Amino acid sequence: MQTAPLHTPWQPAALPFNESRRVAALRAYDVLDTETEQAYDDFTTLASAVCRVPIALISLVDSERQWFKSKVGLGQATQTPRDVAFCAHAILRPGETMEVPDATHDVRFAGNPLVVGEPHIRFYAGAPLVTPDGLSVGTVCVIDHEPRHLQAQERQGLQSLARQIVTQLELRHSQAALVHDSLTDALTDLWNRRAFNRRLQEEWMRHARNGRPLSLLSLDLDHFKRINDEFGHPAGDAVLAQTAQLLRKSVRLSDLPARVGGEEFAVLLPETDAASAMGVAEKLRRVLVDAAWPHAPVTASIGVSSAAPDRHGDPHVLIAQADQALYAAKQRGRNRAQRFAQCA
Repeated sequence: MQTAPLHTPWQPAALPFNESRRVAALRAYDVLDTETEQAYDDFTTLASAVCRVPIALISLVDSERQWFKSKVGLGQATQTPRDVAFCAHAILRPGETMEVPDATHDVRFAGNPLVVGEPHIRFYAGAPLVTPDGLSVGTVCVIDHEPRHLQAQERQGLQSLARQIVTQLELRHSQAALVHDSLTDALTDLWNRRAFNRRLQEEWMRHARNGRPLSLLSLDLDHFKRINDEFGHPAGDAVLAQTAQLLRKSVRLSDLPARVGGEEFAVLLPETDAASAMGVAEKLRRVLVDAAWPHAPVTASIGVSSAAPDRHGDPHVLIAQADQALYAAKQRGRNRAQRFAQCA
C-alpha cells in the first residue's frame, strides 16, 4: 500500500510533450465556456449509468484549468484548477484508460483537495478524448465516493463513449467551418454580404432597445477597373486583399468590415454617432492614401449614414442612405468621405 509523502500533499501532473499543439487543438474546437448541450449531457448520463457511479464528467484540459462541458452529480462546479485535476494525469497516456481504485492510497492524489474535501473522490477512471491527430484534449471520466474497480465491460463502454465524444467535437468543428465559409468572402476573408445583412439586423434591434446610435460606411475603390485593365485581375485581387487588411486593422473589434460587392466594402459601426462615423471614414480614406501599393495609388470614396434606430423601422434604410452619400462623394471628385445629411 502506498501513502502520500509528507513533504507534498499531492502531485500535479507533468505537461505532455506536445502541450502547445494539444492546447491549440482543444481551442480550435471552440467549445470551451459554451452553454450546455443535450448531445454531451447524454454522454455523461450514459457514462454514469454504464459504470454505475454517481459522478460523470466530460472534462476538457486547458492550459491552466479543466473545464466541464457536461457533468452529472457534481453540483454547481464548472471547472477546477489544472494542478488538482485527475484528468491532467489521464491525458498523459492517450491510448489508455486511467483508473484510480482508491485515491487515498495513491501518492499522486492522497492529499489532493478533491480527495480530502468536496467531492471526496475515492474512485476515478478517465478515458482520454483523443483527436484524429493523436492529441488528448480531455477525458470522459467517472467518479465514486467509494473505492472500486471498473469491470471489463464498463471500461470498454467508457472508451466507446470517449470515441463518440470526439466524433461529436469533430462534427461541431466541421459545422462551424461550413457556417464560417458561408459567411466569409474567400478572397479577402472579410464577412460577405450575407453576414453583413445578418449583423446589421442584429445591431439595429440591439440599438433600438438601448437607444444608442448606429452608423454605416459604404466604401468604393476609385477607378478600380483601371487596375484590372492595366495590370490584370491578379493585381486587382491583391488590391482588394490589401484593402481588406487595412480596413480590418483600422477599425475596432466591435466594428464589422465586410466585402459586399466587387470593389465595394461596408463597415458597420455600433455605438457610433454621425460625427464619430465621419472621423472613422476620414481615417480610412487617409489609410488608403498613405498605404504602399504595388502598382498604382489607390483611393476610395466613402458614404456615411447614421441613425438612432427605430424598432419599427427598416435597417436597410441605412444602406440606401450610405449608398446615396457614396454616390455624392463620387460626383464631387472621389477620394472623399460624404455624410448622407450633407448630400442635398
